[in-house]
Amino acid sequence: MDRMYDENPLTPWEQDELEDDLISFCDRELDLLGDIRGLEVLYAGGSAPLWIEGLSQRIGEDGHLFAIDLDEERVEETRASLGEAELAAPVRLLADDVFAMSLDPDSFDLVYSSGLFHELDVSERGAEDALVALRSMVRSGGRVVTTDFIDSEPAVQLEDEELEAELRRAAYGSEVYGIGPPERLISLHQKLFLNVRSQVSEPQEIRHLWKLILAEEEPRALSSLPSEVALRWRERRQRLRERIGNENYTRPATLYVEGVKAR
Repeated sequence: MDRMYDENPLTPWEQDELEDDLISFCDRELDLLGDIRGLEVLYAGGSAPLWIEGLSQRIGEDGHLFAIDLDEERVEETRASLGEAELAAPVRLLADDVFAMSLDPDSFDLVYSSGLFHELDVSERGAEDALVALRSMVRSGGRVVTTDFIDSEPAVQLEDEELEAELRRAAYGSEVYGIGPPERLISLHQKLFLNVRSQVSEPQEIRHLWKLILAEEEPRALSSLPSEVALRWRERRQRLRERIGNENYTRPATLYVEGVKAR
């Protein structure tokens, strides 16, 4: 779901520190990809401008970057924001479903997803189906890389994600894959790919993020729920907000896992 804020609660210097930490986190994750210069890359299930800019710079002018996101409004917002981005590789943004992509199969050297799986709706098709769909887009000998949060470290964000999943279930009937142990994603890759390797990175602090979380507006989806269900959700949300005020908004550890498509 979209993050909505009444107003930006950060001072200019706090905003700078937040952005510095987000860039540092993005660089840490993308550096794990190694040398991707000149490759045809699909960024699957996301349209984060920071990730798109970072991927484009690493690919360079001899490659191409495609990015797909199910949320058409978010795609349009990202497209509008990229005018100020420092892009090297050409970028094409599409509103597309991971389970039913309109792109040609066997077209990419690398398929990369970041944070896709913990938000993936698996009420009708499972996580393995999504990974099979990603595999179909990469050429033989190419790589599929997945990065996502895992629950191997205590983190306030884990409770926040559970609360959001509960709301999506009640409001839309969706069932998200969620944040779990690293073995889930690793085992999926081992079933489908060769030369699977993985790495767990420690949680990385994003300064002042807790202020943005506390400034979020109440989700619009609450208005569609029965009053008793909405009341219980609001009570849980209030307890979470109190916890954030006491503990900060700690984030989970991150898993990187990649595999090679058989030739």
